[in-house]
Amino acid sequence: MIKNEIKAFLAINNREILKFVRQRSRLIADMSRPILWLFFVGFGLSTIVKLKNGSYIDFIFPGILVMTVLFRSIFAAISIIWDRQFGVLKEVLVSPVSRKTFVFAKITSGAIVSTTQALIMLIFAPFLGIGISLNTVILAVIALFLISSSITAFGILIAAKMTSFEGFNSIINLIVQPMFFVSGALYPVKRFPAFLKFLAYINPITYSVDLLKYIFFYGKAGLFVPEVPLVLDIVFILFFLFLMVFFANYFFERGDN
Repeated sequence: MIKNEIKAFLAINNREILKFVRQRSRLIADMSRPILWLFFVGFGLSTIVKLKNGSYIDFIFPGILVMTVLFRSIFAAISIIWDRQFGVLKEVLVSPVSRKTFVFAKITSGAIVSTTQALIMLIFAPFLGIGISLNTVILAVIALFLISSSITAFGILIAAKMTSFEGFNSIINLIVQPMFFVSGALYPVKRFPAFLKFLAYINPITYSVDLLKYIFFYGKAGLFVPEVPLVLDIVFILFFLFLMVFFANYFFERGDN
C-alpha cells in the first residue's frame, strides 16, 4: 500500500514538473513579471530612494524572489481546475491512491517549480552587487521551498471548491496582489500607517520577505531592516505551512471534487 502511494506521489510530481518544462512560453511569461519589477521599478525608484549602503534595487531583491514563488505557487493550483474539467481529477480520486497523496504531490511539485524559478532569478544577484555564498544559496532554497509550499497549499485550498478558471483568477488576483504590496517587499513595514501595519503583521508574505532579508543582508546596515525577530519569521512561516496543508487536505477529503 505504501509502495503504491509513493509511486503515485512520484508520478503526479513528475507529471506536473514535465508540464512546466514543456511549456516554455509559460516559463517566459512567469519570469517576465519579477524581472520587469526588479529592473523597471527597482531602477526607477532607486533614483528617488537613497540608502546609506547599497541601492533600492538591492533592497527589493528579496521581495522580488518572494514575488516569483508567490505568483508561481498560487497559480500552480489552477491545474486542479484543469484536471477537474477534463476528467483527470475524477480518475485520480477514484483510484486506490489516497487524496492526501494527491494533495501532497501537488504541493511539492508546485514548490519545486516555484523554487526553481526563484533560483533563476538569483542569477541577477551578483550583477546587483549582492554577495552570494554557497551557504546563502542553500538557506535561500530552503526558505523559498517552505514559502512556496505554503502558498501552493493555500492555492489548493481555494481551488478545491472552484469550478472555473475565471472565478479562480478573480479571487487570486483579489488576494495575492494586496498580500505582496502589504509585505515590506517594496518599503519598510515599520513606516506603514497603523491599519496597514496590522494587515502586514498577519500577512505570511511579510515574514517570508523578512526571512529572505536576514539571509541576504544580515549585518549590512542600510539594506538590512528587519521587521520582526528571525525566530518569529520561521515560526510564522511553518505555522502557516502546516495550517494550509491541513485545510487543503481537509477540504479535499470532504469534497466530492
